[in-house]
Amino acid sequence: MFLNSSKLLFLIFMTVGVMVSLSCNSWIMVWSGMELFLLSFVPYFCSYSFVSSECSMSYFLIQGFSSSLFIFSFIFLLMSELYLLKSIMCFSLLLKLGCAPFHMWVLGVVSGMSYDSLFIFFSFSKLPPFFLLSYISYNLFLFILLSLFFGSVGGLNHSSLSSLLGFSSVFNMGFLMYLFNLSSLWFFYFFCYCLMVLFVLYFLYFYNFIYLNHIFIGGFDLFMSISFWVLFLSLGGIPPMFGFFVSLISIELSLMMMDYLISFFMVIFSLIVLFYYMRCSFLSLILFSFSLKWNFYLLNGWLFFFSLFSVIIFPFCFLLKGLI
Repeated sequence: MFLNSSKLLFLIFMTVGVMVSLSCNSWIMVWSGMELFLLSFVPYFCSYSFVSSECSMSYFLIQGFSSSLFIFSFIFLLMSELYLLKSIMCFSLLLKLGCAPFHMWVLGVVSGMSYDSLFIFFSFSKLPPFFLLSYISYNLFLFILLSLFFGSVGGLNHSSLSSLLGFSSVFNMGFLMYLFNLSSLWFFYFFCYCLMVLFVLYFLYFYNFIYLNHIFIGGFDLFMSISFWVLFLSLGGIPPMFGFFVSLISIELSLMMMDYLISFFMVIFSLIVLFYYMRCSFLSLILFSFSLKWNFYLLNGWLFFFSLFSVIIFPFCFLLKGLI
């Protein structure tokens, strides 16, 4: 990505929009912050390609519709506290987040985004709706199960890496919604998820991978294959990677709260997510024969650092768990 003055201006307005939404206690100001982010994010990624212009229009229509539902619901909630109006407000926020069963628009949008736009979409765009949902007392049990199911099963039938990350985002929404109903651990989980997504997207940008078959013709050496393997398995949540620790917190918390049905679905669907991430990882490991020797000078420092971080940090996470 080439950061010109226009994109820098859009980034500044997106940051201001998120900060306004998170810091204000007025519904109007929170809504204004989300709209400022939306109006800055749409032109940010619409110039990436011809497909991105169509995807930006789809994103704008979906977000505009959800914002209309949101402002309609909270205006009428000021006059009468009806359960239907609270449900409409929650549905509008779930639509903004792309949670199941309102997740189908996510797949069409991520296909037209660049890698930096994908990171913003998976991270900063989720913060204001998540904070609003954490303040609303609403039973999200059904949406948690649907997000876990569709986020895991849906990725089995796709070969696009951006679509896999989109389904992974829907899957992690289930964990996040469960955590902010019980404690403030959801922000820690969200930060760890954004960190893993950042390095995975950096790897895909570094090699310009778009589909799974690009891994066959990647031709990178053994160390890059191991880095790719560690990054994707950490995002999938296999022990002893860093991603397993954050998933373990959610499962352990659900067991402590005796939500055994949620715990069962978390474990089962995590294995399905791990399957399609292992499919990506093993493609990189079994094809490193393109390289005739280990080229240390080709080793990317950031990717190697995060690969070591994902493995070494796991024992220390148990020491820090009591402080969270």
